[in-house]
Amino acid sequence: MAMSDQDPMYLQTPEQWVRFLSAFLHELRTPIASFRILADLLADAPQGHLGDQERRYAENLREVVQDVQSLIGDAAELGRLLADREQIRPGEVVLEDLVDEVEQAVRPRSWERGIALTDFLDSALPKRFRTDPDRLRRTLILLLDAAISHARSEVFLRLCADGTGLNAVISSDGPPFSEAALRDAFEPFNDGVRTARHRGGRSLALPLASELTRALRGTLRAENRGERPTFDLVLPAIGS
Repeated sequence: MAMSDQDPMYLQTPEQWVRFLSAFLHELRTPIASFRILADLLADAPQGHLGDQERRYAENLREVVQDVQSLIGDAAELGRLLADREQIRPGEVVLEDLVDEVEQAVRPRSWERGIALTDFLDSALPKRFRTDPDRLRRTLILLLDAAISHARSEVFLRLCADGTGLNAVISSDGPPFSEAALRDAFEPFNDGVRTARHRGGRSLALPLASELTRALRGTLRAENRGERPTFDLVLPAIGS
């Protein structure tokens, strides 16, 4: 029997698919959270309850569950963004405070990997910038996290003025991006730029950063500057 247009499971439009994806991911969160609790209990078992090999298995299980939780969160955020792309919420952000906030957000991961974070704010940079503060903050966090995943020992963030807009350059001392990575960096589940999944899995971080940039009416590029892999973000100021 053919499905009617009134059938709630008949997904005809992108908006319906986004709502379906959001509901599906929401349902996944509960069993994954249960797996996380069990993995934590195993990994944190008192000394003597697990052998060395079993404890390594438990630690690996916990890390895999963390990756799955992160991937679900990125996918849900990407779905929300696609459904709400035009809903810009302009506001003023103090750029120096913004840099402190995004670095604080990624610092635990940089410490975990032994990566130094260095920032530079150009002297010509205005103190405040008008944009969607939440989306700008999230974009920079995603790009910094991607750079940390790719770096050997250092990640560098520079903010400078670009006419009436803002230019953020994030580079690392990791290996240069391959041609395939440069071509497909912002495609979902590409194999070029490894981000966030430090055991080699795939990530939605860069596609999400790309969608956020589109929502902010800006441009985002991946390139090699000399031997340094670099993300170049340019955003216009957004009025009321």
